[in-house]
Amino acid sequence: MDLLLLHVPKFNNYYKPIGNFSFIELPPIGLLGLADFVRSHHRTTKIIHLGVERQVAGSIDLDKIIAEQQPAMIGLDLHWHFQAFDVIETAKKIKRARPEIAVLLGGFTASFFAEEILRNFDCVDFIIRGDAEVPLVKLLQHHLGDQIYDEVPNLAFRNGTVRMNPINYVADRETLDSICYTDFTLMKDYPVFVSSFSRYMSLNGLSQPSQRRLFHWKKSYPLMLGRGCFYRCSYCGGSSTAQKIINNRTRVCYRSVEPVLESLADLQRFGFEFAHVPFDPMPPEEADEFYLPFFEGIVERGIPLPMEVERYCIPSRRFIRAFRTIPGSDESFVTLSVHSQSEELRRKNQLYRYSNEELENGLSVMEEEGVNCVVFFTCGLPFETEDDLRGMAEYQAKLRKKFSRVRCKTSMIEIEPCSELSQHPDHYQLVPRRMSFADYYRYHSCPSRNHFLEMGYDRVGCPDCQSVSHFFCDHFCSHFRTGRIPPLACKALCGVAGAMWRLRMFTALDKVVSQWQHEDPGQA
Repeated sequence: MDLLLLHVPKFNNYYKPIGNFSFIELPPIGLLGLADFVRSHHRTTKIIHLGVERQVAGSIDLDKIIAEQQPAMIGLDLHWHFQAFDVIETAKKIKRARPEIAVLLGGFTASFFAEEILRNFDCVDFIIRGDAEVPLVKLLQHHLGDQIYDEVPNLAFRNGTVRMNPINYVADRETLDSICYTDFTLMKDYPVFVSSFSRYMSLNGLSQPSQRRLFHWKKSYPLMLGRGCFYRCSYCGGSSTAQKIINNRTRVCYRSVEPVLESLADLQRFGFEFAHVPFDPMPPEEADEFYLPFFEGIVERGIPLPMEVERYCIPSRRFIRAFRTIPGSDESFVTLSVHSQSEELRRKNQLYRYSNEELENGLSVMEEEGVNCVVFFTCGLPFETEDDLRGMAEYQAKLRKKFSRVRCKTSMIEIEPCSELSQHPDHYQLVPRRMSFADYYRYHSCPSRNHFLEMGYDRVGCPDCQSVSHFFCDHFCSHFRTGRIPPLACKALCGVAGAMWRLRMFTALDKVVSQWQHEDPGQA
């Protein structure tokens, strides 16, 4: 095999209400596309998801995997910083077992920290920064040939010292349209992935049917719409400024309607139950030009998958009416990220897209047209005050009371590589705790550290992280519907749940129920 692609989740995590879990189960949306592009250029490749491998084989045996596949090169996606420790440890194991096999990294985190990674970790041979389609094919060509890499675009490698070739390949619309991002036959044991790993996390020791019932999870997957961003949200590692630094991308590029419809049809064919349209690359004035034909195509093809469509701006009434016509609209919803009820706080963090009045007018249209909406909020933004936090809880209560089709979800902000927060901490009056790749690597080596309750920075003149996390648990934790039941009751439930996980009571109950259902399937 020319190239073996491995997806490495963050395996060891702990969060009291849900116990031990694996995180980053979904690989980057572009990974299947890369495999498809490599295959179309007559190179042999396969994706192995190490979470799937562990479930199927009972353990992860890298020696066996390598012996079976015999790859000339192994590529590991390091897109999200959460993977930092697990990916590097996997690369070390590969090099110890088979030092002659080249190890390649790619993804946003690997791209941003490419020089530091190559300087400090000799288990990594190559890093492709930014878009990887053409660079990967050229890298394979030279690696299997003359092993001269100076002309491979976007490549970082060692040649005595760390060499950083220019980032002068950026994928265009024609390329994105030509790639299939939903051929799951390229992934080993893909039916297991579809049924058990098509979400962002998985609870250790709990059967997949029980997890789906407990968290109302569906077998879901994101649609590839495009690349790039117009906005400079303070906390985001994929903002327009980050895109320029990491990918040398200066404009947004999105796919045509027809290839996206084909991807959606593929999701249904492979057994998924839900589709995510996870970002909104179109400028507001162009959005309807894409979405209206997209929804019309879904109706014409009769694709029944419910979906989540994320919008960065308030969707038009035309959009809402067209969205309501798709076959799965009763279970579908639009997501809006308002972040905070404070318009001033949104402005300071470059998050202001619309006023609260415009938001509520848009929600009223959705209510009238029978469309569901999830409104996302965030705790921990720079410049946030105690009054802002209390106001957020009050505003969410107001929205729930006013709109029957609105749900509110809240998360904690965590610092991301290449975000405005990490690039300009003084401007945002904060002190980062993690700046280098080594910081992220060490941080994610400890299972009890996770993004649910930690920001990764201290704010000047604002509530500290502990205070914010306590407020979050009291008012916004989705596991116990905080905001609707008293905080003391939520804390008690959280404590009981944590004790039950530690004592393995949930897993024991799960085994009993699974055995009962196996013996008497009619009672399931």
